[in-house]
Amino acid sequence: MPADSKIKIRQIEAFRCFMLSGTVTGAAELMYISQPAVSRLLSELEYRVGFPLFVRTHNKLEATPEAKLFYKDVNRVFIGMNSLASSADAIARNNQGRLRVGVMPICSNSFMPDVIAAFLSLHPNVSIELESASRIQLLDMVRSHRIDIAITTNVEADEDEFDCRFLRRHRAVVLLHEGHPLADKDSLSPTDLKHERFMTLAYGSPFRTRVEDAFLKQSVKRNIILEAREQSTLFQLVRKGVGIAILDPFVLHSGADGIISRPFEPVTEWEYHVVQAKGIQTPRMVNAFLEILFEYFESP
Repeated sequence: MPADSKIKIRQIEAFRCFMLSGTVTGAAELMYISQPAVSRLLSELEYRVGFPLFVRTHNKLEATPEAKLFYKDVNRVFIGMNSLASSADAIARNNQGRLRVGVMPICSNSFMPDVIAAFLSLHPNVSIELESASRIQLLDMVRSHRIDIAITTNVEADEDEFDCRFLRRHRAVVLLHEGHPLADKDSLSPTDLKHERFMTLAYGSPFRTRVEDAFLKQSVKRNIILEAREQSTLFQLVRKGVGIAILDPFVLHSGADGIISRPFEPVTEWEYHVVQAKGIQTPRMVNAFLEILFEYFESP
C-alpha cells in the first residue's frame, strides 16, 4: 500500500456490498449509487491495498482468494460498527452499557448486593463491574477513570480534587458473643473493655486509628490477640467466641445470630461518601444507579 494512501470507509462499503451481492450492479443498488461510481471505488481500494482484489472473467468481476481473506476482516469491522450503533442507541435509552463501581470491602459484603439487584431489575441489559478495594486504591481508580464512582470513607481531605456526596454516617459498635457478661450494659467504653481479648483491623486502617485514639485518650491498653484486614473475618470470629471487636455496623447486615452489639463510647463516627471525578458530566446510567443507592438508605 502506498505510504501516503488511506483506505476510505466508502471504498470498504463498496467492497462489502460487492462481496454480498456478487456483482457491481448489485453493489450499486445496495449503495444507491451508479455502477461507474462503484467501479471507481473498487478500483481505488485495490490500488490502496496493494494486491489484486478482482479478476475479470467473461466480462464479469470475480473476487480473488486474497479478496475473500480480506472480506473476513472487513465483515468483522462492519459487525463491530453495527454493534457500536446498537450500543449507542441502547445507552441513549438508558438500558444498556457498563457501569464501573468501586467500594470498600465492607460495602460489597453488606448493602451492595441489594442495591445492585434493585438496579438490574430496572436495567437488565446493563453490565456492572464491581471493584472492592481500600480507600486509597479507590480514589486512585476514580482519578484514573478506571471506575465511574467509588463509595468510601474519610474523603474530607480530598474534596478539592473530587466531587463527593454524603451518603451515610456510622457509629462504631462493640460486638460480643451472645451470653458475654458485658451484654447487660447499654454502651461500652475503653475502661469496660480493658481486660477483654481484642480482635482488630490491621495497621493502616483509618477505622483502627480512630478506635485506638479513643483508648489512648483514656490510657487503656488493649489485649490484642488477632489482626485481620477484613471486618467480615473479625465478625465471624466474634460469632465463634474467639474475642470481641469494635466494627462498622454494616457487618451486621447479613444477620447477627449469636452476636450482641453495643454502641462504643466515646462516640466514634465516620462518613461514607460517593466519590466521582471532578468536572465530568455524570452519565444517565450512573445517575440512575445513584438514585437507587440513595433511595436504599433513605428507606426505613
